[in-house]
Amino acid sequence: MTTSMWRKLSRPLYAVSEGPWLALFALAMQPFLAFAALMLLLAVVGGLGSYSLTSPLILLLPFICVAMIPLFGLWYGYIERGRLWVLGFDGVASGHVRLPLRPFWTWIRVRYREPATWREVLATVIGGIFGLVSAVILILETATAAALAASLVTLGLVREEIQSNYLGPLAPLAPDVAGFTPDEWWKFALLLLLALIVFGYLNGLLAAISASASKALLAPRPEEIQRQIEGLTNSRARIMESFEGERRRIERDLHDGVQQELVNLSLRLGMIELDIKGLEQQGVDAAGAREQLTLAQEQARHALQTLRNTVRGIYPAVLEDHGLRAALEELANNCILPVDLSYCATTVLPQNIERTAYYAANEGIANALKHSTASRLGITAHSAEGTLHLEISDNGQGGADPAHGSGIAGLNERAEAMGGTVVVDSPAGGPTTLRVRLPLNQDERVNTLRF
Repeated sequence: MTTSMWRKLSRPLYAVSEGPWLALFALAMQPFLAFAALMLLLAVVGGLGSYSLTSPLILLLPFICVAMIPLFGLWYGYIERGRLWVLGFDGVASGHVRLPLRPFWTWIRVRYREPATWREVLATVIGGIFGLVSAVILILETATAAALAASLVTLGLVREEIQSNYLGPLAPLAPDVAGFTPDEWWKFALLLLLALIVFGYLNGLLAAISASASKALLAPRPEEIQRQIEGLTNSRARIMESFEGERRRIERDLHDGVQQELVNLSLRLGMIELDIKGLEQQGVDAAGAREQLTLAQEQARHALQTLRNTVRGIYPAVLEDHGLRAALEELANNCILPVDLSYCATTVLPQNIERTAYYAANEGIANALKHSTASRLGITAHSAEGTLHLEISDNGQGGADPAHGSGIAGLNERAEAMGGTVVVDSPAGGPTTLRVRLPLNQDERVNTLRF
């Protein structure tokens, strides 16, 4: 975390730190930004004016310029956040809703309606005022330092007395230096050093004040943060729903297409078996054909079972038809290890919560069978205080690392999309427990969303 300019100013060694240089850079940026914005505006106005100079559209030129002010505010807000970062005011997020640039007119319409845009316009105006003040102060500081440095060079290096008219136009910015002897050069060295220290603190104070004002205007408001969270939550939920819809489509295509083809193939192999039996009754030697038929039937049964397991993993029909409890019971019955199932969720669960809980249980069982030496598994599901709590445990050797596994990472993304959490507790020696918490209330899902 960087240190803000206010904290830098409060440090005893501020004058010999990087603070004065950062403040000088930040102050120099403000008049530069104001000048750049003015030049850009003049270029746009000049371009539009030359294009429509002989057209009645020139009457609309002032309105076009006013309509473009929010665009300059957006540009200034983007650049100003970089200046705030230089001054240690990092983490100033944007109050705008994230939108793609295309379609462009939709982006324009949304931006012009956002309060954050008009706060950035106000920040541009205030930044221009601070830029003007900064320019005046920097000019005075430069002239004063130049006058003192010129006096120091004349006395210390040239070794001449300073005449009353030596400094010319800079004379009002320096003390009455006429009559000082070369042996008094150290006085000007001390004055120059004190002036640089004062300028450093003055610049730091002005930079901190301008940065605080910009941060107050550019920082998002709580309602804007809440709106972005809600938008992000809804977007992630739509993505997950689209993903689940695609899984259901694939499951139906496999069930109604490939699986039926394999069933028809098994029926045809059965008819071929009847034909071979008829040939054997007629005394024809069909032992080789029967052997190949037996192998083909075995492969067809294996392919059909593999397809059914794949379909069940993609999207189990029992989950859609009978709910989470029946799906967990089927999952436990199909497991090669004994599974102790305890289901105490008394409330009706939303479909997206049931799907996430099912895939969590499926992932937990798959990890236990693949990576542990467990001899028994357990699944516990219960709802309390508007939250579904799911635990999948095994009595294996433990030591599982959730960071080295794409399955847990994908499950964590699923749970976060629902506003939930996934915790893996796997000490060395076991047992391993996968805990999933899924809020059932939509408002709680928004409030618990993490970034």
